[in-house]
Amino acid sequence: MGVILQQLIDVDEKNQVADLNAYLRMEWVDYSVRWDPEEYEGISDLRFRKEQLWTPDILLYNSADPQYDRSHASNLVVYHNGLVNWMPPGVFRLTCQINIVYFPFDVQKCWMKFGSWTFDGTKLDLQIDDNGFDISSFMPNGEWRLENTSVTRNIQFYECCPEPYYDLVFTFTIRRLALYYAFNLILPCVLITLLTLVGFTLPPDAGEKMSLQITIMLSICVFQNQIAEMSPPTSEAVPFLGLFFAMCMFTCAGSVVGTALVLNFHNRNRRTHKMSRTMRLIMMNWLPWLMLMKRPGCIATKRQLLRRKKQVKERLDICLAALLEDVPAPDEDEVLSMDVEAVKTTPALLAQLLVLQQIYKELNVMNEKVEKAEIEKASEDDWKFCAMVLDRLCLFILSFFITVTSVILFGIVPDIAKSF
Repeated sequence: MGVILQQLIDVDEKNQVADLNAYLRMEWVDYSVRWDPEEYEGISDLRFRKEQLWTPDILLYNSADPQYDRSHASNLVVYHNGLVNWMPPGVFRLTCQINIVYFPFDVQKCWMKFGSWTFDGTKLDLQIDDNGFDISSFMPNGEWRLENTSVTRNIQFYECCPEPYYDLVFTFTIRRLALYYAFNLILPCVLITLLTLVGFTLPPDAGEKMSLQITIMLSICVFQNQIAEMSPPTSEAVPFLGLFFAMCMFTCAGSVVGTALVLNFHNRNRRTHKMSRTMRLIMMNWLPWLMLMKRPGCIATKRQLLRRKKQVKERLDICLAALLEDVPAPDEDEVLSMDVEAVKTTPALLAQLLVLQQIYKELNVMNEKVEKAEIEKASEDDWKFCAMVLDRLCLFILSFFITVTSVILFGIVPDIAKSF
């Protein structure tokens, strides 16, 4: 017996079955149909229907077809020496355990097991013919590439019966061509995932950071559902493409969390949050230096940040002292030495001093308000700069995560170049 493989019609990963178009080639010698061609006008071969002669009950053991046997009952070619040649064609649906670990860069190994259904080895000796698994007329498939074929003859012994049972196993190895999946699933998913990094370059005041990240995550979920429909519902392994989309979803989820933190930092102020010294040192000094960031018009050193309030107060005192230098207050000796006319003018000087004192108080109030507004504005600017630092940090972390995980995932796939 041999098999002539014509075409690989389909491989259903979800139901784990494969459809093949093949011819079965079987030969045997029937002693009851021998004749001498010279006695019958040189006739050396005849055609008989299947019902007219004995045929072996060879069946596909791992058939998944509802009719079990879908081979066509073709005629038998009988030669004068008793040799019978029977080649029934058929479309065979067989069970094939699909290994989805590296999907869509997977290699599947399927087999067809043929044997007699009722005859044991003492009555039917099943042998491999000269050609074995013939693929000379095989038609290439657009999704799968046939890489290897083999035939083995097995002898089985069962507990019920002492007789041997023979079967032939025709094995074929196919590799999936992943170009379709690369351009229609992987490449769009990679580009969509990279858009999450673009979201960290948007300013928080734009108002589109969170909506962009959530929209990207929903797009990845759509691709994930499509992969779930294509893969068999098994818990034995997670396909490569499923892991890749899970990595993309994890990246999008991390970007949403990072964007929420950035917006939270951006909208903080002095009335709601107080920045500790440790946080100020990390977010205003160390991380900006590490990520090559520089705050415009400000060198964020610890000493200058602590001295800012003291410098403002010193400048205010200098300005008030300069204002009072032009109108000095009279001392006690000057008042005693004044004449009558000078004494008469003393209340005017006192009134002027009172006015200057009131102006000084008002200036202090105004200065406190201005100082408070400046401190609040400086605090808001500090939190906004922390938000920018956190934005840049999330950009670096997610970029590193995408690069490393992609290299690891694609690196574990064996012979990935052969899938294109």
